Amino acid sequence: MSLTFAPDTIEFFPQAGIGKVEEKITLHQQGWVRFMATYWSARFYQPTGMAEALPGTSVKVIGIEGLTLLVIPISNEVNQPQAPISKRPEANRSGRVVSYRGRKTVV
Repeated sequence: MSLTFAPDTIEFFPQAGIGKVEEKITLHQQGWVRFMATYWSARFYQPTGMAEALPGTSVKVIGIEGLTLLVIPISNEVNQPQAPISKRPEANRSGRVVSYRGRKTVV
């Protein structure tokens, strides 16, 4: 009986999906991505542009090689994690005084 080893082939998805980075992905190291309610190891498909994808950012999942997802970064404006608007100190400040349950608050 002989065993043959077949290298993993790349399978591209017909339509890209969006995954969320759980563990940092760099040019030379794969990380982890949550995609379709499960966790997958992931690497950049063509590691040329972006140096890393940090946890909390979104990536486009374009295919799979073995058990590793192939991802590409989404533009910088989209994948930068941001605090909700109500948490940012510069947001939601109009200077109005609002009364709520007897308390006056400047908004």
